Amino acid sequence: MDLIKEVFQDLSKNRQLLRMEINDDNDGNERSIVYLNYDFSLSEKLKIELSNLIHYFQMYRRALGEHDRLAALFMITCAGDLARTLSDVFGGIEDAIDKVMYRDLRFSWPSVPEGYKIPQPLLVAAKEKLKCMADFGSAADHDVLMFWESSGGKLEVVKKDSVDVIRKTFIESAESIGVSRKEMNESMDENNHFEWCIDYRRCLGAQLEVDLDELLLFLEAHRIAIQQNDQLAAYIALLYCGIHVQNVSGFFLNIKDEVDRVAVLDKRFSWPCIPDGYELPKHFGLSPHS
Repeated sequence: MDLIKEVFQDLSKNRQLLRMEINDDNDGNERSIVYLNYDFSLSEKLKIELSNLIHYFQMYRRALGEHDRLAALFMITCAGDLARTLSDVFGGIEDAIDKVMYRDLRFSWPSVPEGYKIPQPLLVAAKEKLKCMADFGSAADHDVLMFWESSGGKLEVVKKDSVDVIRKTFIESAESIGVSRKEMNESMDENNHFEWCIDYRRCLGAQLEVDLDELLLFLEAHRIAIQQNDQLAAYIALLYCGIHVQNVSGFFLNIKDEVDRVAVLDKRFSWPCIPDGYELPKHFGLSPHS
């Protein structure tokens, strides 16, 4: 994931932009590239926050199993906040891509001929580079999501199946108020009370994997195209990056919206009010990864 950071650092160097311009969103200069804080690892942040998100859903299920609805409401509210944070991280990347492609006039991208496609050898080279970074030869595992540290090809993983606890939790929550799986698959219950955002027919881990893999592929393709001075391929690669980063941001935003419907909007759940000064019972031992 830190490949994202490197791409924007390279773009800034190519256009002789200052690091200050990249990080400062309050300078009033619409031409500057605004991006995320470069002082943290995107790979590490995504892995930690996604692990924490999964942890809160697991604790929510535990609290319900213990019939502690106050604790359950607290957990799912925290999960919603984390989902929003993750959506905002990728929303920031999407905004940076948009500025590089359309809003910063110092990037003079060529016009795209009708029917143009990125050269296949370039895409193959990008795939091979990513395989080397992840050490697929010895560490490949189809059951995990992989987040790469660019400096040494460090491999960080989150089990794909663990992400699906989110989908299972919402399905069980819906069933508790009489909403069937069929209604969820059709996005809304028969009385139009509850609009579901997530695609409940697919594993969430697999959904996330597709867009993360494609995002990294086209980022690497963009970088190789820049090295080859192929501005057209670089531009189209960024275009695809924008599509997939928007999908990832929307993935987490859908989780946040689903949490809001369960925790706030649908009164059929009949949650208790969390009193001022409420503290989670100590026996939960809440300690998300940090």
